[in-house]
Amino acid sequence: MLIPQVTPSVPLEWGFSTRFDSPEALPPVRLSQVHGCGVVEATEAVVEGDGIWTTTPGVAIGVRVADCTPILLAGPLPGGKAFVAALHAGWKGAVARILEVGVMRYRALGGDPADLTWALGPCIQPCHFEVGPEVVAAFQADPAWHEGLVRTGPVGKPHLDLPGLIRSQARQLGLDPLKDGSVNLCTVCQPDLLWSYRRGDVKARQWGWIRLADERRPVMNGDEQ
Repeated sequence: MLIPQVTPSVPLEWGFSTRFDSPEALPPVRLSQVHGCGVVEATEAVVEGDGIWTTTPGVAIGVRVADCTPILLAGPLPGGKAFVAALHAGWKGAVARILEVGVMRYRALGGDPADLTWALGPCIQPCHFEVGPEVVAAFQADPAWHEGLVRTGPVGKPHLDLPGLIRSQARQLGLDPLKDGSVNLCTVCQPDLLWSYRRGDVKARQWGWIRLADERRPVMNGDEQ
């Protein structure tokens, strides 16, 4: 398990799974992911969406990825409660601003975006994210766009920085860069550790998952997971 390198603002367990993590250690599937920007509250049923949140301690939630960016959010709420969310951001979800949808869920519950601890997990990085002109145009239409998010790849085609766009959105939304614990690994570059759809892993997925600490069980640290 890869653990975000930041101290959470609320007691929790979280991380990004790898090829080596047992399925029994991962959350139950609660989302039918569709590369959109729907963010739903966790229930026992499997529902359509690409983001999930809860304020209930002990409920593990997560998203499944194999090149897209998993995003984890955690923050305090009024009255001693806390909020956690997991978001699935491929390029379509990123330009649909799924991060903003997740942050607005937190704000609607009384949270301040500056209080969120957050982390992006392993995903396709600009070294391998070769795209067509329509994807470049979609990125350029985002209010968080800047020219540093595109480069020319080795065969002359554009390569985009998907996690870079999400970080730029995070700054615009008021998230604190000092509370960013992202694990900056490229899924395509790590065949011995991570699954990658572009590399041919059609079915296998890793997770970005999070769980508020249950008062009845101790919080585990990175060495214990």
